[in-house]
Amino acid sequence: MEGFYAVYYTGVSGFGHAVLVIEDGVVTGADATGGVYDGTFSIGAEGTISIEVTLTVPAGTTLVTGQTLPSPCSQTIKAELPANFAGGQPVPMQTPLGPVNAIFKKLRGM
Repeated sequence: MEGFYAVYYTGVSGFGHAVLVIEDGVVTGADATGGVYDGTFSIGAEGTISIEVTLTVPAGTTLVTGQTLPSPCSQTIKAELPANFAGGQPVPMQTPLGPVNAIFKKLRGM
């Protein structure tokens, strides 16, 4: 499961993409708008993945959830991912600013 992942995500107002590194319980990454992701993950008994990341975006960013942010902003996103989360199927998530669907693709292992 550890490796580099592409994430393609959509919301009510658009789409975006990011790259995440998942290794040793740590998640880190960046997206095309200058957002950065920092967080942690753990694997449950049935292979599900509990993930918690803080997304920090610069002022002026328009999120896929529809908000244009006048100042830098951070939000914590928590999700329970299925064991096959990188299988190409959309994974629905609820963020503090609205719903997002994400597709994960593993690019390579560590």
